[in-house]
Amino acid sequence: MLVEPELVAEIMVDTALERGAWRHPVRFARLRLDVAVADVPPFGAGAEPASG
Repeated sequence: MLVEPELVAEIMVDTALERGAWRHPVRFARLRLDVAVADVPPFGAGAEPASG
């Protein structure tokens, strides 16, 4: 791992077809101070939410 994560961020992701091309905008929603980094599964570990 190149960096050690310290915070958990919630993001909003949208998938849309625009003029024949897929676009995937990602927007920052908020910091999740109620969730510890250790509670978040590794990327690609499944489709389960981190909490709640």
